[in-house]
Amino acid sequence: MKPLFILFTLLFPPIHTLASKQEADSLLKWKTSLINQNNPFLSSWSLDTNRTASTAPCTWYGVHCNDHGNVIKLNLSTSRLNGTLQKFPFSTFASLTHLQLKLNHFSGPIPVDIKYLSKLMFLDLSCNRLSGTIPPEIGTLADLETLSLHSNILEGHIPVSLGNLTNLAHLAINDNKLSGHIPRELGNLAHLVTVNVSFNFLTGHIPSSLGNLGKLSELYLFQNNLTGSIPLSLGNSSSLRILYLYMNQLSGRIPNELGNMKSLIALLLGHNLLTGSVPASLGNLSKLTILDVHENLLSGVVPQELGKLESLIQLSFSHNELSGQIPVSVGNLTKLEQLYLNDNQFNGSIPEELGNLNSLVEMLLLINRLTGSIPDSFGNLSKLEQFVLHDNNLTGYFPESITKCERLRYLTLGSNSVTGRVPESVCKLKLLEILDLGTNRFSGPIPQCVSHFSPKLKVLDLRLNRFHGSIPTTYLDRNNDLRRVNMNGNRLEGSVPESLINCRKLEVLDLGNNMLTGGFPHWIDTIPELQVLVLRGNKLNGPLQTYSNAKSPFPKLRILDLSSNEFTGRLPGNYFKNFKAMMSGNRSASKDLYMDQHFMYEDTLVLVVKGMSMELQRILVVYTTIDLSVNNFEGEIPDTIGQLNSLRFLNLSHNGLTGEIPKHLRNLALLESLDLSSNKMTGEIPAQLASLTFLAVVNFSKNQFRGVIPKGGQFNTFVNSSYQGNGGLCGFPLTKNCGDDDGSSSPTLEEDEEDSSFFNGLSWESVVMGYGFGMLIGSGLGWLMFYTGRPRWVVRMTERTLSRHEIKSRKKTRARVSNVSDVNSAMSF
Repeated sequence: MKPLFILFTLLFPPIHTLASKQEADSLLKWKTSLINQNNPFLSSWSLDTNRTASTAPCTWYGVHCNDHGNVIKLNLSTSRLNGTLQKFPFSTFASLTHLQLKLNHFSGPIPVDIKYLSKLMFLDLSCNRLSGTIPPEIGTLADLETLSLHSNILEGHIPVSLGNLTNLAHLAINDNKLSGHIPRELGNLAHLVTVNVSFNFLTGHIPSSLGNLGKLSELYLFQNNLTGSIPLSLGNSSSLRILYLYMNQLSGRIPNELGNMKSLIALLLGHNLLTGSVPASLGNLSKLTILDVHENLLSGVVPQELGKLESLIQLSFSHNELSGQIPVSVGNLTKLEQLYLNDNQFNGSIPEELGNLNSLVEMLLLINRLTGSIPDSFGNLSKLEQFVLHDNNLTGYFPESITKCERLRYLTLGSNSVTGRVPESVCKLKLLEILDLGTNRFSGPIPQCVSHFSPKLKVLDLRLNRFHGSIPTTYLDRNNDLRRVNMNGNRLEGSVPESLINCRKLEVLDLGNNMLTGGFPHWIDTIPELQVLVLRGNKLNGPLQTYSNAKSPFPKLRILDLSSNEFTGRLPGNYFKNFKAMMSGNRSASKDLYMDQHFMYEDTLVLVVKGMSMELQRILVVYTTIDLSVNNFEGEIPDTIGQLNSLRFLNLSHNGLTGEIPKHLRNLALLESLDLSSNKMTGEIPAQLASLTFLAVVNFSKNQFRGVIPKGGQFNTFVNSSYQGNGGLCGFPLTKNCGDDDGSSSPTLEEDEEDSSFFNGLSWESVVMGYGFGMLIGSGLGWLMFYTGRPRWVVRMTERTLSRHEIKSRKKTRARVSNVSDVNSAMSF
């Protein structure tokens, strides 16, 4: 009997063995189509003498079979596979229920043959490079419960046929390039628990049918172009725990009905166009941990009912038009860790009750209209790390109780009206990174300890106060992290402390408009990262042209302002030839538009630009200027200044300079403003300067220049006042004509000249005013686009260049309004 059984088995092998052999062959054939078919993860995929037909492919890596030997699961996730799905044998795997190929390098389209996987319940092709459209045939997979295609480069519309997947519980097609509307048919899928279509280009309204999904727990629609209002029907979603609608173009009011979603733990509606007031009904969401409606057009007062949200961890109302007082009831939110009320119109005093928020880590109240003093109760906030109150109308004294918050990293009280002395106890804040007390009414001496109390300190801003005495003389060793020191506009005396040489990471040093004395601090040229040096408006004296110990002095300096001092001697030609940052002429060398900025602080400088005193609240990386005006320099302008081919603003006026204008100035191709007025210079104005196409403002007045004023280029636009006080000059725009007996005339550029009668009668000052106004308008429009997010089509083009695999924090606060445009705006003169 036994021999007969063996013979029967050999003649008639089990059907499942034949099926397994067919599936194995199909998988091996697909393996050969892969670019990296020798991938070590697939080393077990082979037929050899050690594997019988009854075990292959069920023992292979990633392959799972049922009791009959049929492949039911294929999990090759994170296997570094590289290839396409075009030759995948879909029709062979009639029993396959799970196909998991996520986190590989598959490319190309999803084949329509996927429809043959009729028993498929779980499909995960996420985190690859699949392209093309989502095949409508997926809608025929009636047993499908999970469909995950996120993080690919799929495009086209979401197939309406997905509405046929009545067993679908999880849909993730986010982070692609999908467009069109969200199909309302998705509202028919009664088993849906999670829907994620975020990070796409979807348009149209949010389907009201989504409110029919009684089991829906998580709805992610953020980072699209969705318009219209938030459907009232979403209030019916009693199971909904997470609702992310931020970064769209949604308008209208926040529906009161959202207050019915009692299971909600996270509501994110930020970065839209929502209007109206914050509904008091949101106070019913007792499980809510995150409420974020930042960057909308919301107005009115914040309802006291929000004080009932005792589970709340993050509350963000920033960048709206909310007004009234901060509700006292916010003090009930004892689990709150982040409170963002910045960039609104809140007024009145800061509630003492906020001192009850024992879990608070970040408090941002900047850019409002808050008044009164800072509550002493804030000393109870032992976990506080960010205390940001700048740009309000606060008064009173420095809140000494805040020095009990020993975890504090950012303390910014700038642009208020706080008075009195800064207490020595501020130096207890050993973790402080930013100390911004600028533009207040502080008085008395600066505590000597502020220069060395925290090794983490990056920013020390004490500008525009009434401090007197000397600059703190002791700085930390060379391991300190100080990047910005701004003490401009005080009453400080004495010399610049040499211990600043220890600040090897220092980028901005502004000690302007004080009463400092002594010579130029030559040792400062060894600080390798220094980009901005402002010492204007002091009583510094002596020569600049001395020996330097630095092999390459000031290697990164881009802004040098030593104006309105008592410096003497010759201009520092040895420095000019080493200003490497002013020589590149490469505007695209840096990927950043502005100098290194911290989202809690921005540099503020006051410089004379094109004859106007302007406040720069952000410093362009291509902004380069040298201002040595109103000193006692003498001698000729060194030729080395002609090497600074990315210099934009040069002011040497009101000195005792002699000699001729160097012809090498023609190399300053980006120069926009040149002021040599009120010196003793002679000779002719070089015609080569007419080739400087960006030159918008010149002033040669009150010198001893002679000859013909150059013609062509920007010189056709300059006015009389640019040349007044030079008896030997003639030609346009002066009324003095150049006759044949006027001596040799300067050569002119061969350029067509348009009728210049428009400029007759204009003064130099009027041109400067017009130029400055244009810069201001350009700055305003540019800033509004990129920091308010409107017009959104421009901003979204920029935002799409960000990583689509990481949602960055939107806590970044809006900058204070800048008064200077970017360089491209300035060039449009």
